[in-house]
Amino acid sequence: MAYRIMIIDDAPSRRKEQYMEVFSIPEFEPLYIWTHRDFEKYRNTPVDGYVIDVFLDEGDWSNINAAELLKSSIQEAPRAAPIFLISQLWGDERVLEILKQVGESSAKVVQYLAWSEFIQATGQDEAAKARMDALRNKLLFELDHWHGRSGFRPNPDDAIRILLLADVQFGDPATDPKATFAEHWIVRALRQEGLLPDLIVVAGDLSHSGRPDQFLLAEERLALDLIGPLWGNTNIERMRDRIVLVPGNHDVNLRFSACDKRKFNLETKDFETDNVPAYVAGSTHSPRHHDYALEPFRRFAHRLTSDRNWAISSSLSWVDRRFLHCGIRFFVMNSVAELGADTPDHASFSESALREINRSLGDDDPEAVFSIAISHHGLRSEGASTKERQVDNWLTVGRDVFSMHKIRLWLYGHYHEFDARSLNSEPFDKAPLWLVQAPTSRIGFSTRGFCVIELIREKGNVIDAHAHHYVLEKSTTTKKSIRKVFAKG
Repeated sequence: MAYRIMIIDDAPSRRKEQYMEVFSIPEFEPLYIWTHRDFEKYRNTPVDGYVIDVFLDEGDWSNINAAELLKSSIQEAPRAAPIFLISQLWGDERVLEILKQVGESSAKVVQYLAWSEFIQATGQDEAAKARMDALRNKLLFELDHWHGRSGFRPNPDDAIRILLLADVQFGDPATDPKATFAEHWIVRALRQEGLLPDLIVVAGDLSHSGRPDQFLLAEERLALDLIGPLWGNTNIERMRDRIVLVPGNHDVNLRFSACDKRKFNLETKDFETDNVPAYVAGSTHSPRHHDYALEPFRRFAHRLTSDRNWAISSSLSWVDRRFLHCGIRFFVMNSVAELGADTPDHASFSESALREINRSLGDDDPEAVFSIAISHHGLRSEGASTKERQVDNWLTVGRDVFSMHKIRLWLYGHYHEFDARSLNSEPFDKAPLWLVQAPTSRIGFSTRGFCVIELIREKGNVIDAHAHHYVLEKSTTTKKSIRKVFAKG
């Protein structure tokens, strides 16, 4: 999905040609504003960035400057967006005065561009192409950083491969002894098949009991034994923005949750029952130790992925829009938000999680993007024991949410076995919802394995997808003869 850029300048006769050439690639959707009348018409249009001439003194602009425009209008725009200021007079004293005024606005300026950069990038000499690439990359870098987009940029017809893991449960005593080699076997199998992934999704249960030391082990193993060998050890930091994950029931630190009813006695150096309700005077909210039960996971996820949502999200659920330019978006859905010491098996999409999902949707067109949901819990496979916990409120809430937001693919774990199937009944009778359940790659009492989801794209849009299932055996990796085709058309 292209970045919509509002370009505000008062000299189309001198600059229009250069602007149009720089912003002619698919990554940009330019909206040109040459007059104040045009600006008033489109001022409330949500955009992803602004390119603004410092001086607007021709035509009907009435000698306005960029600082005045930021303070009077753009800081009140319906969507906050980064500002690129452009001028050919940066050494002029008048510009320095304007820059002082710019700081009085809440709008954020991320780059100061010289008009000479545009002139040189659109020149006829051999060096112009390199200058054009440098200018476009400068713009895209700042836009990606501001909007949290990944630096991953496949060609429009390239397939996108997603390595799907779940239930690695680092620190679990039930880990198979041969799991020491699991990450190595995964890398070797994918290299032999020529199916190196572009993204990695981990559908929960990265730890055994939510302890910080288990997350440190998970971080080390995933970074050094998986990400490094897959994409190169020198690229580990750069590739962190290609990881998507959600918490599972094993990632909830039940010790924190259990402290809601316990207190530590400093005299006896032991825990005892706490009968005093922890209310804050004048507050309608009762703070709970349970609110910290996912804090170790939150910090781990933020370190591993560098995704700022892990630091700011209250429910650990949101719409991950980092890959919109690839034609896909992920619904990160925390199914363990209400799981605690009193309800250790609870699985649901909480009301607060769904509110945060709705608020983070933006104005994306659901018809123009392929939506993928990721959670730890999903729906039990056919014939599975009813003791296996699934999303409790699927029929009352979840099903409608998936249908309303046109989610086409649901990836989850928890059940330790591979499964791939579709839901074709109402409300998915016109557009089936495809489910892929990831096996565990490490726990010994299960058939260990992993999946690769291959999204087939045409002109930047997902048109089909395949699921490849692999089984980790005694000393090797076997690709099963299972090739599911879904989301067709």
